[in-house]
Amino acid sequence: MNFEVFGPYYFPTKTIIKKDHVQALRDEIAESEASHVLSTAPGCYVFGVKSSGAKRVIPWYVGKAERQPVIKEATNAQHLQLYNEIFDEYKNGHPALYFLPSTTPKGKPTALANAGGSKPAIDFLEDWLIATCLKTNTNLWNVKKTRILRELYVRGIFNPSAGDLNTAAASLKRCIGA
Repeated sequence: MNFEVFGPYYFPTKTIIKKDHVQALRDEIAESEASHVLSTAPGCYVFGVKSSGAKRVIPWYVGKAERQPVIKEATNAQHLQLYNEIFDEYKNGHPALYFLPSTTPKGKPTALANAGGSKPAIDFLEDWLIATCLKTNTNLWNVKKTRILRELYVRGIFNPSAGDLNTAAASLKRCIGA
């Protein structure tokens, strides 16, 4: 259950993302060391936008690919439309993708899931990425798997309010390294 991290790969546009921008991104990846892994492995991906002058990419959407290569899933027409809806909120920014393909311990791509099959490690990684990205950006566009993350409350630890950290919560927080 290994995953590599590649990116950010920026779409070459500051306005709407078009098919030729997707092709340019795919061409850039095809010429990189990540080419073989991203074009064959399942995995997860994160779409984000780096505002002009910002130091980092803000995550806006997390997805997974189990039965097709991660780059194919992340750059399909349905996701392109979603990315443009997100990107439409920015007046000037750089849309980007991070890829987390599933690999063997030696870095080779793992097999795709069979029809109707799934990859539990990919499903778990997607959940974890959604939870982590939601802490960074509460306006994350993911709807599935976010309701409990948005509504769950544990005093002083999970979705805490200012000033609600009591002695027991502080002790547990230190205990679990939160």
